[in-house]
Amino acid sequence: MDISIRAVNPIHNEKMAIMRTRNLVASTFSLFLCVGIIPARAEPLLDLRLINPDQMVTQGTTALAFDATILNPSATNTVYLNGDASATSSTLLTVDDSPFFLDAPLSLAPGESSGPFELFDVTLSSAAPVGTYSLNAFSILGGADGGTFSDFSDIADATFSVTVSPSVISVPEPDSLILTLGGLIAAAASLGMRRRVKEGMSKV
Repeated sequence: MDISIRAVNPIHNEKMAIMRTRNLVASTFSLFLCVGIIPARAEPLLDLRLINPDQMVTQGTTALAFDATILNPSATNTVYLNGDASATSSTLLTVDDSPFFLDAPLSLAPGESSGPFELFDVTLSSAAPVGTYSLNAFSILGGADGGTFSDFSDIADATFSVTVSPSVISVPEPDSLILTLGGLIAAAASLGMRRRVKEGMSKV
């Protein structure tokens, strides 16, 4: 499994420290969640929907784009989108989050939506065998932090899959084959008739 987490302005040391702290807290939270000490959050802060979450491509395709819409359902809080995280079930798939940083808004006011826009790209190895690559996820990190860009909570998640099918070899339809064979037979018969006529005229 390939997992990556990125934040806006990742070179900022303070934010990187916050991210490391967030990951530690998240791990601890998950442990407590498993034993029932902390209740699970009922809903994410944002409604994230991929336009086409399950894409099918032919073998040899190496690039796919995933578009999405985002909605802030809150009636009171502005939510800031501070970073993203992704996970794939195979190293043959790599997530490129550049579109998120280019296209996604920095924040969403109460009730505001954005999209559809390109959220992320997936690079698929040309050597990827035929099959379905599921259990992949893209997450948006952030929160209602008042624009300090200090909150890296998981505020929206979307799963996606990629199905690789064999390359299709074009095969003529049966009707086309019949017409082609008929044309060849007619041409051969016409050629034979012309030869016989020519031979008959040479004998006269």
